[in-house]
Amino acid sequence: MLEVLISVLVFSIGVLGIAALQLKAKQSGYEAVQRTLATSLATELLERMRLNSSGTSLINYVTANGTQTFNSSTPPAAAPNCSAGCTSTQIAALDLRNFWDALNGASETRNGNQTGGLVNPTTCISGPADGSPGTYTVTIAWRGQADLAWSNQGVNASTCGQGSYDGPSGTNGYRRILSITTWIGP
Repeated sequence: MLEVLISVLVFSIGVLGIAALQLKAKQSGYEAVQRTLATSLATELLERMRLNSSGTSLINYVTANGTQTFNSSTPPAAAPNCSAGCTSTQIAALDLRNFWDALNGASETRNGNQTGGLVNPTTCISGPADGSPGTYTVTIAWRGQADLAWSNQGVNASTCGQGSYDGPSGTNGYRRILSITTWIGP
């Protein structure tokens, strides 16, 4: 009888370990999907900026101070309706609005709720303030599932979304961040 109890105890501990492992694998998979989506959307926006880089039209993406920031509750300007042909300013507005919609999951809905995007995303676009050729950076921050305060201790200098994803430790522990930099020029 004692042997049966000991074997049940050992088996129970093993099952609990497998359940914890399954939970962690599911969480890691979700985080990987979020990072993949952020990478894809940031790369797409940079390519759209590259396509619309004639003259100083890039200023429409970074604004006059060289940085543009928007999050899930403060979208960029409404997308224009320019079916007869868009100006570079209208193309930039359309690109930014489509990017914002994709970040927030507008293409996938369930019961009227957007489900396909990042969790509480913040985007920061920076580059030369005059919209000239140069180095442009798209940084996307979003909320992760677990507090990883140890991973955010001075690891990156970006302030995009800083303070919006604090955990119990108060150190942006839930903030996940992706930053892609490229040269856009003639």
